[in-house]
Amino acid sequence: MDVQVNKTHYFRKKYDDLDRFISYFYQVDLSQEAISKEAKVLEIGKGNGFYSDYMKKLGYQVSTCDFDKDLSPDVVADIRKLPFPDNSFDLVTAFEVLEHLPFEDVEVALAELKRVSSGKVLISVPYKSTYFEMVLKFPFVRTILRRMFLDIHFRIPLVFGGIKVSGQHYWEVDLFKTPLRKVRKVIRKFFAIEKEVSPVLDHYHRFFVLKK
Repeated sequence: MDVQVNKTHYFRKKYDDLDRFISYFYQVDLSQEAISKEAKVLEIGKGNGFYSDYMKKLGYQVSTCDFDKDLSPDVVADIRKLPFPDNSFDLVTAFEVLEHLPFEDVEVALAELKRVSSGKVLISVPYKSTYFEMVLKFPFVRTILRRMFLDIHFRIPLVFGGIKVSGQHYWEVDLFKTPLRKVRKVIRKFFAIEKEVSPVLDHYHRFFVLKK
């Protein structure tokens, strides 16, 4: 398979917009919930290196793996054939990676994520939709609701046009071809879904916290 995303794509103002930084927060926050300090983490799909750099500064042992050698990962490899022993990492992450594979290859990739993880896997996938959202923050919201804000949103799934349209993604969670129930069914062949999160103000990214 050819590299789909040029290195320069990850270092543009248009790429690292507000939505992206919200996604970064959820990547780090969900990781910290899943594992203890100094755990061994494997990030598949290095991108611009934000996640691995930040997690290292928090004290985690992070190794990176990517198909694109130009991103200078620790290991160059395909997610469908990872060169690591079984149970090598406490947490394995793959943020916005699986959609770059044909959907029929997702099971192969999930099997590899399960094999190299000793317990937890954290992934995110794109969800093609439009939505209405209202976020409310008011005095004493944490005391009353035990959360930072009240997020009210309504999603309308859309049809994904495929790789001929996107130029990168073979599939996304969408209305007909790859609905959320189909994605969950494939994931549950390998993992228990501990948590499923749609980030505030960034409902395009759907996170799954998984356990072997």
